[in-house]
Amino acid sequence: MRYEDILALVGNTPHLRVRCGEPSAAFLYIKLEGYNPTGSIKDRAGVRLIQDSLKSGRLRPGMTLLDASSGNMGCAIAYFGRLAGYPAKIYSSSKLTDDKRGFMLYFGAAVEQVGDFTIEGNQVCRQIAAGEPDRYCFLDQLHSWANPRAHYETTGPEILAEFPDVAMLVGSLGSGGSLFGTAQFLKEKRPGTIVVAVQAAPGTRLPGTGAFDDGDYVTPFIQRGYDEKIFDHRIKIDEKSAVARTRELRDQGIFTGLQTGGVCHAAVACAHDLGIQGEVVALSGDSGWKNMAKLALI
Repeated sequence: MRYEDILALVGNTPHLRVRCGEPSAAFLYIKLEGYNPTGSIKDRAGVRLIQDSLKSGRLRPGMTLLDASSGNMGCAIAYFGRLAGYPAKIYSSSKLTDDKRGFMLYFGAAVEQVGDFTIEGNQVCRQIAAGEPDRYCFLDQLHSWANPRAHYETTGPEILAEFPDVAMLVGSLGSGGSLFGTAQFLKEKRPGTIVVAVQAAPGTRLPGTGAFDDGDYVTPFIQRGYDEKIFDHRIKIDEKSAVARTRELRDQGIFTGLQTGGVCHAAVACAHDLGIQGEVVALSGDSGWKNMAKLALI
């Protein structure tokens, strides 16, 4: 295929059948969001946040993009911000990997670490933007509804087009925007779809997966997902399970981080426990290169 603009490479990611010991009645596919330009599902919302800020007039020439991120959204903002002509400043939590930090720095972003949770950086960003409103455009991925809307309008329709009878959707919760927007679309178009939200077990740190029992922030998207029963089930994944599934994916030639391993483990476990028959789609949030320090140890 021929493309004239890098933005055309965002979305329309492939769905790949994987075999991770799933029950015979279920067929597991992963949506490989690592095929987005910066290797992450966050590209979809990152582009939307910047575009919406430009359309509304909040982002003007000479301003700097500002947000908090544990890594993937920061990479997207640095990358697409540079393409649009805007520098970025990212406040990251201690979850940031060296690979993601290097990517952001390469694309010109300033990166500072604040605390152990993204909400801590978010609060710093809010104060900075309030103090210098003409200098910084705070994108606020944790609260802007442009985040889930990007997935309602792209990720959900892509899945339904390929799997009109999709039985179950599985995805991890970070900000919750990716899973909420995708699930909201599928629930509206195919109400019988079961949605499983994945989070990290207590004491477990998985990139791209919230550890809400340990203090990670529950965003409005996550809260609404549960309140409106868009998320049907939640499952907590420990590192051992995520590592084991990531190894299985590696042996099938699939290069992902532990986030995807955790999501695949959740998909297999829930398909078995819930007696799912039919096609299951798991959102693979990022490519493996962003987590090489951790992957090298497994």
